[in-house]
Amino acid sequence: RKAPNMGWLTFTFGLERKFKQLCKRLEVCRTHQQQESLKFMAHFHRRFIIRDGKRNQKPENGRQAVELFELRSNGSTLCTRLVQVKADASQLNSAFCYILNVPLEGANETSSAIVYAWIGSRSDADSARLIEQIAEDKFNNPWVSLQVLTEGSEPDNFFWVALGGRKPYETEADYLNYTRLFRCSNEKGYFTVSEKCT
Repeated sequence: RKAPNMGWLTFTFGLERKFKQLCKRLEVCRTHQQQESLKFMAHFHRRFIIRDGKRNQKPENGRQAVELFELRSNGSTLCTRLVQVKADASQLNSAFCYILNVPLEGANETSSAIVYAWIGSRSDADSARLIEQIAEDKFNNPWVSLQVLTEGSEPDNFFWVALGGRKPYETEADYLNYTRLFRCSNEKGYFTVSEKCT
């Protein structure tokens, strides 16, 4: 999402040759976030997680930051991904499901934490099931307390405090029934606009 072009250049001019020596039938494709092919997404079995920030980023003040992830899907269930968003209560939406990771102490992998799987009141049953599975598979370990919450049953002590306190957020989500996606392009030498999902 915010990656510089240098990573791709490093791979293209350095690592690609080494990989091609190891694998005779190697296909290298460059893809951008939110434009992944169905073939690429199929490898992740609806458990594709996109984190914000840089690799090997040191935690602030010696503590890991609170992380909020939103379950998103565009077009088909195969394109489901968990995207890290700003950890703020205003980011919540009743039509979606979220995972909130609240670290309690330390800054390493075995630190204690509370992980909340938050299920919006207007989210579909499939998303609710999937968010529970992802929380269990990807975020749960012996040092973590995993809790599944439905909207309205959030504890004040850790959930809302981790999100910076209670704030208004989208509870109706009626606009999702009328949302349309358009693609703007100049790749053919002239500007075109086409609707993506009809």
